[in-house]
Amino acid sequence: MPHLAIERNLSISRLSTYRNAVKAILGEDCIETAIELYEWNAQLSSRLLVPLHIYEITLRNAISEAISLRYGSDWPINLAFQTSLPHKQRADLTVLLTNYQNPNKILPELKLFWFENMLKSSQNVRLWVPFIQTVFPNAVGVTPDVIRQQLKDDCFVIRKIRNRIAHHEPIFNHSSLPSILLKVEKTISNRCIETHKWLIGIESVKSLLGNPVI
Repeated sequence: MPHLAIERNLSISRLSTYRNAVKAILGEDCIETAIELYEWNAQLSSRLLVPLHIYEITLRNAISEAISLRYGSDWPINLAFQTSLPHKQRADLTVLLTNYQNPNKILPELKLFWFENMLKSSQNVRLWVPFIQTVFPNAVGVTPDVIRQQLKDDCFVIRKIRNRIAHHEPIFNHSSLPSILLKVEKTISNRCIETHKWLIGIESVKSLLGNPVI
């Protein structure tokens, strides 16, 4: 394989992260192993898209349900809900309301960061104390605030690694990598046991994580 040509095409700067990782672990520079690590990283990024896909849809649907329990099925156009939001979050929502039809048309257009912000403690009284165990019925044995904070903390970590994948950045050396799938699975299982079982049956992340290049 013409490893040096591949390195030039991808860029020496981009491959340096992988070459440095190989050198740090193996004690010597090896472009062949660096490209194998690059392949492994790309495959892992690809495989993570399935659980990340299911996670994001699960989370936003749960949050939408909680909002609808408080503000009604047309919550995006509910003025009381809109005024409960900080300026930037409100602006991100209202800009999508031209030709409003229903929340299902709005949800895919809102960024994951918007939903993460809905998990702030400022929404405790309105949403999470009364409704969090309705929309996450399997999160038992802890208080609504503990559930909310864990969901928010996990969303922050998941969103960061999701963004790295979207920008084709390395994730093999990401500090959250060993726990990322567990965080995804926990949120999904808190929402729906059957969806969690389905995810376990179709994900292929664990098998790749069990076969690292270095």
